[in-house]
Amino acid sequence: MATIPPHTRLKDVENAANFMALVQDNFEVLAGETAKREPTYQNGTPTTVIGPPTTGDHVADEFWRDALGGEWICSVAGTPGTWKQTRPAAVTVDPSTGTIPTGYLTGNVSDGALKRHAGGYMWEIGIGADATAKVGFHGATPTEQRAGADQAVATDLASVITLANELRTALVEKGLIKGGV
Repeated sequence: MATIPPHTRLKDVENAANFMALVQDNFEVLAGETAKREPTYQNGTPTTVIGPPTTGDHVADEFWRDALGGEWICSVAGTPGTWKQTRPAAVTVDPSTGTIPTGYLTGNVSDGALKRHAGGYMWEIGIGADATAKVGFHGATPTEQRAGADQAVATDLASVITLANELRTALVEKGLIKGGV
């Protein structure tokens, strides 16, 4: 059975001469790592890894906070183990440097978008798995996305007018704007 290695920043309080001072120091370290959302420490310094660890032995249910604040749980022990992201990283702009794993989730605190890294510094805002996924508003029936050629960019006046009328109809239907016939 794997054991969790000792914490690199906590002080050993067993047989300590100044037990209370060491306990207080340990509490401050733990509070810093949980409440302040500091990255997980490696060899005494915060990690610079974006995403889960890629090296080392890890145990099931081990917690990891990456350099951007994304949180991970080890679901299968191993070297480096299998990790699931449990909290997106809070960012103000999409990361554009470093090694970012495909599927990495960020929550942009500037625009409120939840984004998924698609590789090559491309970010997706996911609504659904395919063109039949629906966009919904609270208390309203979801509206199916346009499919196929209907999703094409409006390039002429007629298609722009058609699209504007479809959007107006959907907004009136949902009660987001008032409108008559």
